[in-house]
Amino acid sequence: MSDSAKPNLILTSSFNTVAQELREKSLLPKTASVAFIPTAGDPYSERPWIDADRNALVDLGYSVTDIDLKGVTAESLEKELSSHDIIFVAGGNTTYLVQYSHISGFADVIRAFLKQGKLYIGSSAGSILAGPTVEPFVTEDLAELPKDFILTNLSCLHLVDYVVLPHDQVEQFSAEHGKITKQHGKRFTFVRLTDMEYRVENI
Repeated sequence: MSDSAKPNLILTSSFNTVAQELREKSLLPKTASVAFIPTAGDPYSERPWIDADRNALVDLGYSVTDIDLKGVTAESLEKELSSHDIIFVAGGNTTYLVQYSHISGFADVIRAFLKQGKLYIGSSAGSILAGPTVEPFVTEDLAELPKDFILTNLSCLHLVDYVVLPHDQVEQFSAEHGKITKQHGKRFTFVRLTDMEYRVENI
């Protein structure tokens, strides 16, 4: 695979369950510095999926630096991200993540970084963020957030034109995905992913 054909966008339901397969298929670099964004996990006291994905990156031999989108300036964020090869966005509450992707300026700079040759990897909410909108998830997400939380922008990163529906192998999520596609299917394109599936794009 030539460098020009290598993907700059990998969208997973659960990165840690497919990390080795991605490496075996030469979809991941042998060495890399990773900007790891755990912001979507902030609303939760227990975040085992964050640790699992971070550990999977370390196991691949990567150097990993946590960068929280909350409380950073656009200038400092851009400078920090510029020093890494991979921008990894972990899972959690997508609505919360979307809000801080706009407040921090992340949404404004990510496409330019991909054009510079950086790789975006999303896991669960991080994959949803790559799509056009968070609208199908807002009602459920808001139930997990403080009452005073206000989402000011439904728009995601628009790196792809479809909305990822992660963890589709879990009955609870699969049933919810059925409701989402029925309600929003005429307006948005959906891609359902189990934790063993992923999408690879070159944008």
